[in-house]
Amino acid sequence: MRKLLALLRWPRASAHTPPGGRGPKPRELMTDSDWVRHRAPPRHRDEQLSDDALEWLAELPEDFRPAALAERYPRIVNRLAQLWRDPGLTEHLLDELVVPRRPGRQGFPAEVTLDLQSLQVLNDHRLYLSEDPDQP
Repeated sequence: MRKLLALLRWPRASAHTPPGGRGPKPRELMTDSDWVRHRAPPRHRDEQLSDDALEWLAELPEDFRPAALAERYPRIVNRLAQLWRDPGLTEHLLDELVVPRRPGRQGFPAEVTLDLQSLQVLNDHRLYLSEDPDQP
C-alpha cells in the first residue's frame, strides 16, 4: 500500500510536457532522427495514387496537372486531393512544401517544384478570387 501511495504522490508531468520537463526543440535545432518521429510511417498506399487523387487530377485544368509530382511523390498528391476542397488548408500545405523549413534539406527537383508552384498559383486564384467583391 505504501508503494501505491508513493506512486500517487510522484510528481507527474502534464500531457503537454515532454519527458525530462523540457519543451519541444525549435525546428532549426531538430536533427533527421527528430524529424523521423514526427513523420507518419511509410504505408503501401502512399506509393500509388488514390482514386480520389486520380479524380482530382482529372478535374484540374490540363496546364496545372502536376505530372512530375504525381509520378515521384504520390503521397503528396493524395494529400493535396484530400485538402483541395479547403483552399486555406491547401495554401498551408503548399507553403510548407515549397518553402523548406528543415535545415540541410535539398528541396524538390526542379520539375516537382514547378508543379507545386503552379498549384500555388491555381489555389491562390481560387482563394483570393472568391474574396474579390467585384467578382460574381
